[in-house]
Amino acid sequence: MAGPRAAQPGRGKLVYALLVLTAVYCFAFVDRQILNLLVGPIKREFAASDSQIGYLLGPAFIFSYASLGLPAGWWVDRTNRRNLVFGAGIVWGLGTMAAAFVTSYEALFLSRLVVGGSEAFLFPAGMSMIADMFDKRRLPVATSVFLASPYIGGGLALIFGGLVLQWTESLPQVALPLIGGIPGWQFTFIIIGLVGLLPVLLLPTIHEPARDRHDADEAAADTRRYGFVQGLAYMAQRWRYYFAFFFGAACSSLVLTTVSAWAPTFLTRSFGMNPAAIGVNYGSLVLVFGLGGGLLSPIVNAFIARRHPLDSTMRTVRLGPVMVMLSALCLWFSTSQTMALVCLACLTFAYSFPLSMAGTSLQLATPPRLRGSASAAYFVIVSLIGHGVGPTLVPLVTHNIFGDEARVGEALALIAFVFGVLAFCLLSFALRGFQIERGLREHPAVPKEF
Repeated sequence: MAGPRAAQPGRGKLVYALLVLTAVYCFAFVDRQILNLLVGPIKREFAASDSQIGYLLGPAFIFSYASLGLPAGWWVDRTNRRNLVFGAGIVWGLGTMAAAFVTSYEALFLSRLVVGGSEAFLFPAGMSMIADMFDKRRLPVATSVFLASPYIGGGLALIFGGLVLQWTESLPQVALPLIGGIPGWQFTFIIIGLVGLLPVLLLPTIHEPARDRHDADEAAADTRRYGFVQGLAYMAQRWRYYFAFFFGAACSSLVLTTVSAWAPTFLTRSFGMNPAAIGVNYGSLVLVFGLGGGLLSPIVNAFIARRHPLDSTMRTVRLGPVMVMLSALCLWFSTSQTMALVCLACLTFAYSFPLSMAGTSLQLATPPRLRGSASAAYFVIVSLIGHGVGPTLVPLVTHNIFGDEARVGEALALIAFVFGVLAFCLLSFALRGFQIERGLREHPAVPKEF
């Protein structure tokens, strides 16, 4: 028997809570992406190879992220989500600042482990909170706003991070009270970490939303509490959707993380662009086209929903890999800085386009009390493949296939095309599983086909 409902917060409070969560997620990506601009200084300071840089951009972050991802999702389904994000945000801000004081490659690797582990709580908590704050009609737009964060954060990291780096690199040493001098480029971590803490400190001003608020009246609502094993068993039974969806989304994510991690290096090696120029030019494109892709997605979804109301979100998701493949072909043949930037802008739009509808699809197909765990499983798999594998592929391709470290652009194009094809195939298979699951949740009397 359901207990009495809590009073529903007003629209203004919901919008404010969404904006705070989005701001926190944006600055989490600033913390995460700033390292992409620091490849040159890191190589010089620690005599690191391209392969070591690949490990730093990918596995150093994702090892702890993936290790804590599923426990984080389990915790999200059982405790106050706002407080979890607040505590985690403090830790990842401090972890980012700690990188300013490292004196070895191994210590820098360790600082990224701290950032990755603490950020594991944000995605499942944020997605679960938003699904409880907004009804099904408003959920796609709300999710789009939240999942625009990687592009806002990534763009800000490139634009302002490039300018900050240009200033800090001009400083031979930065003297800090009680600590002494540190290299100028490492001071960038302190600035980014402090700024990233500002939205985190706003979290206590929002309220934890009531769970199942919108699902309580649905005949198909499933408000049971799932144990860790029960949750995995639920998703394993529905492998046709969850398996194909998770790995299809992971292939799309691999394109995102690989391109964003190595595009600055590509622009430097191929066209001699400095960090400030890359930040202003490429960072602006990431901000505009990333936001554009994420915000256009719900509009396209609304159009598709007129003919396919049950599965419009998954049909929208499948369009992303198609655009990725076309953009990758254009990047392969780019011969000038301007053309390369245009192709990178198209790739940014293409891989950002399906993300919000992917998150919405997962929430719609999953029972309310399992959404935190399902979101965590989704992001662990997506991140292990996207962040853990993606950035390490570029040096493998340039060394083993092209035999030339300068051919980063062609490596990016090849990786984007191949994984765009894989993503489209897997998401096409997941579409049928989604249709079945949504049909069951809308009409629970229908016998299960899994």
